[in-house]
Amino acid sequence: MVQHILTPTDGSDPSIHAIEQATEIANPSDATIHALAVIPEMTRGAKAQEEWDERVTDALERAHEIADREGLEYEQAKLNGPVAREIVDYATEHDIDLIVMGTHGRSGLHRFLVGSVTRRTIETSPIPVVTVPPEE
Repeated sequence: MVQHILTPTDGSDPSIHAIEQATEIANPSDATIHALAVIPEMTRGAKAQEEWDERVTDALERAHEIADREGLEYEQAKLNGPVAREIVDYATEHDIDLIVMGTHGRSGLHRFLVGSVTRRTIETSPIPVVTVPPEE
């Protein structure tokens, strides 16, 4: 039975959609939602750090509102570092049963150059990862 679901968030529409899907999965077993926001290690400078901090704080607040609306237990964390690694490390350290995360639907050259946090998470996670495509 799923008791702890991790849903990474950056405040984007796909990550918010993933949180909504995670609450649907969590409801039958009354699982705890863990929202995780990771500030990428490439963030340099006080202004960029401040902007990311504000963005992820808003994202975590939104995640809390969604979990609260569904009456689910909620935990949150804000970390700095390589995003996929921080997601997998958090999941391992907190006995997470399932990771639910959004995809941005990128393809082609952009995906090749930028890489995919979701893909790297799937490749390195010892627990199941459910991907949620963007809403159309």
